[in-house]
Amino acid sequence: MKKKTVNRLLGGALAGMMVLSMTACGNSAQSGVTGDTENAESAAGEGQSAEVSSEEKIVLDVINYHVGTDYAAEYYTYLFEAFKQTEEGKNVEFHFEEIPTTDAFNQKIKLLISSGDLPDIVFNGGNNITELAAKSGKVADLTPYFEEDPEWKALFDQTSLDFNTVDGKIYGVPVSKEISYIYYNKELFEQADIEAPEVAYATWEEFFEACDKLKAAGIIPVGMDTADSGWLTNLWMSALIGTDGESGNAWMNSMYPTDFNTPEVEAAAETIQKMFQEYTTADAVGGKYDPMATHFFNGEVAMFPNGPWMIPDFSETEKAPEGFYDKVGIMLMPGNGMEMVPTPGDMVGASEEEKIRAAVAFLKFETKPENQIKALEMTGLQPVSNDLEIPSTLTESDPLMAQVLEIQNKADVTYGQNQAYWYQNTIDTFSTELPELAYGNITPKEFCEKLSESAKKNIE
Repeated sequence: MKKKTVNRLLGGALAGMMVLSMTACGNSAQSGVTGDTENAESAAGEGQSAEVSSEEKIVLDVINYHVGTDYAAEYYTYLFEAFKQTEEGKNVEFHFEEIPTTDAFNQKIKLLISSGDLPDIVFNGGNNITELAAKSGKVADLTPYFEEDPEWKALFDQTSLDFNTVDGKIYGVPVSKEISYIYYNKELFEQADIEAPEVAYATWEEFFEACDKLKAAGIIPVGMDTADSGWLTNLWMSALIGTDGESGNAWMNSMYPTDFNTPEVEAAAETIQKMFQEYTTADAVGGKYDPMATHFFNGEVAMFPNGPWMIPDFSETEKAPEGFYDKVGIMLMPGNGMEMVPTPGDMVGASEEEKIRAAVAFLKFETKPENQIKALEMTGLQPVSNDLEIPSTLTESDPLMAQVLEIQNKADVTYGQNQAYWYQNTIDTFSTELPELAYGNITPKEFCEKLSESAKKNIE
């Protein structure tokens, strides 16, 4: 199967041009971003005007982590160029600072929130820093801009807007919804004589029976990690809690929890400890996401938790072997569970009205229905709007993505995950203490106590 992709040769050349031409925010060099010109012109539409002299340009500083091998690098290259061809963007230029990982990006943004000036457009790096940024006074209240454009506001459900609201004011523009589930390698399941469930394992007991069969066949069952917030392990733990009855589900859907010493959370920590010790790779402790993903691409791990943004990587021969896309299946978490949360939105760090309006115009362009669909096709980002018309060609061009849209409607239980719902310092503690839990240096109860101590620091 050949999945529809943007020309990679063009993308690689663009990436090289961007590295050479872009400098840190506030420097004088201009971006020179280029992109998929045909798509950009189509998205820009009619009404383009003549070139505007550089003296009249509104310059927006952006720290961009969608660069290099990032899953959305080509999409954002397109987005910046296409926006500049619109009526609202014809007077806008971008100055970029490139940071090639989300962890480094999140650390930089947190540092700028505490001491420094934020860029004019503040991308969402996955962690929920909306409240931290809002309380710092360094991001703009976007409520008036939503209110003056009811058609734009109507693209978002109230849950997504509430998630990006602090003290009654909207500070973030959500650009997608986040879901995650399990990818599995169909060939490895066949080697272990395992028939994958149609939707999900009914229970965690059945899931671990499959893990034992994989292990007996010499196959590593699951991908896990601890570094850079322990993303994969967070997904396993969130699922363990979120599918553990009504109380576990309620806990995993609560914002900013401070008590982690509950039966459901402690039980999940105990299971995570066992998974590190029995079911994952030797380098999972201390491991980062990228090398763990490589294990899955190389057929060294049978199951890997993640979201739809990973699907384009399955056809990217720089990451996965030729034909790997066809080896991948999708299932929900045991108990028909699936993470489903609103995302922390992109924010505006500009303080001048002219720049704020230019930044808001870009965020409106980013969330246009056409661009939500383009983001789905190019990156796997799930549309934030609920009633978009999904192209009928998707099933043919990208059957895995079409399967995602189908399987998410079969989830009986949905829940949040720590990067969306926990305090940032608690997420950091989760990552730093995971190796201690994995090695048995602390008990699951002690691990949860450390998380509780970290969370309570935010309310003392």
